[in-house]
Amino acid sequence: MMPAWKRQQGLTLVELMVAITLSLVLLAGVLLVFSANKTTYRMQNGLGTLQENGRYAMRQIVGDLQMAGYGGCLSPHLNPKPRVINLVSSSPPFLDDFAAGEFFSGSDSGGTFGGQTALANTDSIEIRGPLRSNVTFVAGEIISTAAVEVLGAASGFANDEFLLISDCAGADIFRASNVTAPNANGNTTITHVAPQNTQAALSRIFGADSVVMEFVTHTYFVSDTGRDTPSGQDILALYRSDGGPAVELVDGVENLQIDYALDTVGDGEIDTFKTASAMSAAEWSEIMAIRVALLMNSVEDASAVPAPYTFFPVQSTPINPATDDRRLRQEFSTLVAVRNAVQ
Repeated sequence: MMPAWKRQQGLTLVELMVAITLSLVLLAGVLLVFSANKTTYRMQNGLGTLQENGRYAMRQIVGDLQMAGYGGCLSPHLNPKPRVINLVSSSPPFLDDFAAGEFFSGSDSGGTFGGQTALANTDSIEIRGPLRSNVTFVAGEIISTAAVEVLGAASGFANDEFLLISDCAGADIFRASNVTAPNANGNTTITHVAPQNTQAALSRIFGADSVVMEFVTHTYFVSDTGRDTPSGQDILALYRSDGGPAVELVDGVENLQIDYALDTVGDGEIDTFKTASAMSAAEWSEIMAIRVALLMNSVEDASAVPAPYTFFPVQSTPINPATDDRRLRQEFSTLVAVRNAVQ
């Protein structure tokens, strides 16, 4: 007769329950590790998106601010100011403003730009100058009645564009009547005649050290993209308009605040900051620096719980998002000196 232990086949109920219990404990541990790793990944991914978008948005605005008012060797903050003549017929107001030394305009009360409506309680800023960085030297001295000849193919220049020719003494703003293909010398010729301009000639002779640049304006603002996150939150973005339809640059931009630095006592140092609505008409030509503050979010939920944040231009105390809003937020800010405006 065989012993009982040799006749046993399979598992007893107690053994099966012990095995199941141990398996459940191990599975719970695996699920816990997986959940923690998923939460960590989601937060790191959100932080990465937030940082990348914030750097890109700031780089776009700061790059244009650094080019505002640029005129080659021309310094717009000399005293007396250099002469800038606007020769464009039916000139848009921003050209006359630029000639008067106003390189910016702004609003802190919304508005519509390029067919897109700015978000309430956010700022907008219009920046004026050769913002496309296409700076081309002339081929030689330019007689006022002659066409403007610039070195090379001058890629980017086109018929009817606003152009600025400048030397250290001053500048003329004119509209290109015709931009020809490179001639036998490989140079590009630009004519400037009526009716695009008030006169066929430039205001004076420009020296062989003069430069020619495209003149454009870029208006930055925050608007609703019309898209929503999976949890139903509005996706906001930074937009830019150059007079045509507004273009979305980067999403996750929740707020834009602009402050303008002024020298109120004439000692070449910043004395106060003002918002756009507090600026007087005369102060727009006296801006020394601009403070930009962006509130960025991670676009999609990246936190296990609603994460409080601080956006200093709005308030210094923590702001609590809605209970179903688990996006991460961070402020990006910088102070940009206006070209040749500070000592």
